[in-house]
Amino acid sequence: SFVRQAVLDLRLQAEDNFVLKVVQLEELLTVRHSVFVVGNAGTGKSQV
Repeated sequence: SFVRQAVLDLRLQAEDNFVLKVVQLEELLTVRHSVFVVGNAGTGKSQV
């Protein structure tokens, strides 16, 4: 899939759960105007 190839291009591991979460976020953004990304410091929120 496109997501899996993009993950591999970024030299990341394309694990099934990660790809699923990316697809779920994309689907959520098609029906919502915004989403909140929350989490602990240093977990990569700014990279989203």
